Amino acid sequence: MLAKGKLLGIQFETLFEDGLYYEISNHAVEMAMMIREAFVEKTYSLGYVSKTNQQFPILPNDVLRKLSKKYSFSLWEKVDDTQSVVRFCTSWATKKENVEMLIEDIKKLE
Repeated sequence: MLAKGKLLGIQFETLFEDGLYYEISNHAVEMAMMIREAFVEKTYSLGYVSKTNQQFPILPNDVLRKLSKKYSFSLWEKVDDTQSVVRFCTSWATKKENVEMLIEDIKKLE
């Protein structure tokens, strides 16, 4: 048990050296803000205002079906029979080119 604690401690120490934690966290948040802005520009409402790496647009169910063919997101809650709040979540590993691809697909939605 002690060995596992030491390994966990080493991971945290590494994350907080030289601002690494903040660097990778900022990347995740920047990617999420790009996604949020794309939904807002397309005039979709947000279920929650989030300044984090998680965004919660309210989308029509037919739009969800289209996006789910290519992207992963979580159903958060039903608003009514025709639309739902979903969660898009980014991380340190989210590639900007993938976010840009999602944004282009959001722009094409009707």
